[in-house]
Amino acid sequence: MAMEFLMSHKEDLCKWLSTMAAEFIIDKCEDILTAKQDKAIRNQKTDEGKIRLLLETFIEMDDSTCQDFLKILKEEQTHYPGLQQHFSKSTQASSSPMVYADCSSTVDTRKVTNVRGIKDLDMHVTVQAGSGNPSGMNVSQPPPHAEMVAIKDSHIFASEITNCTIDGNLNMSVMQVPAPQAPAPQAPQCPGPSRPKNMTHSPSISSISDKCGFLKRNRTALVSRVKNVKAIVDDLQSGHFHDEMAAIVNAQLTPQEMMRKLLDSATSTGATNALIQALLTHQKDVMDDLIAENA
Repeated sequence: MAMEFLMSHKEDLCKWLSTMAAEFIIDKCEDILTAKQDKAIRNQKTDEGKIRLLLETFIEMDDSTCQDFLKILKEEQTHYPGLQQHFSKSTQASSSPMVYADCSSTVDTRKVTNVRGIKDLDMHVTVQAGSGNPSGMNVSQPPPHAEMVAIKDSHIFASEITNCTIDGNLNMSVMQVPAPQAPAPQAPQCPGPSRPKNMTHSPSISSISDKCGFLKRNRTALVSRVKNVKAIVDDLQSGHFHDEMAAIVNAQLTPQEMMRKLLDSATSTGATNALIQALLTHQKDVMDDLIAENA
């Protein structure tokens, strides 16, 4: 992972680390460079050349050594404004764990911090038992760097309470309820009057049986056609959406980029349901078309 960071940010690192004498950071790396590597780097004619060869040297080494170099960069970031700004943004964006949950599982990572004078705090959760994958869809693989993975009807609850004063009851219980049973077959009914062709039924969230699969199958269409993303984010922020994730989505430059982030954030059953409901509310024309196409 450290090697990937060095490779993907090589040009930026070269620019950031060249803002002061190259020998400063080279001296900090003496313990993880061989004498031959150190000499070759110092023999470059310019500071930029020295920094570039330093980066290329670590990229060719094992990931453990790259981790040591990355640790040095983090320790010395105050000397490099560009580097410090990058690490500051990375810390803010990663303060919440990366999670993954398939269609029948749940990951709950709510946090309550720096709150005083709470009388009672109720964080009770009720989850519905999974019903497998009756549609037979191909569930995508978890992201390689996901910190929490819930699959095959599993549930993870990692609620966190820090630096709070609670003067009353604290409820963090979890209850699981069974999955609803399929309705009994109905006796054949006499056909009623046919619906005129020009009458249409307005779809609702209940008309989408596999909500997670619906978002995945229609990802490309949603990214290209949904334009009213800010209204959707505002709607979600009042319920299942953290302020931090809302800020990340709103920071994107185009509606397409915002929609990709929004779809990536739907990692739990509750978040998926909330997103579909918001789409039905604020982009009904697009959802009507997609539901009809998937019928």
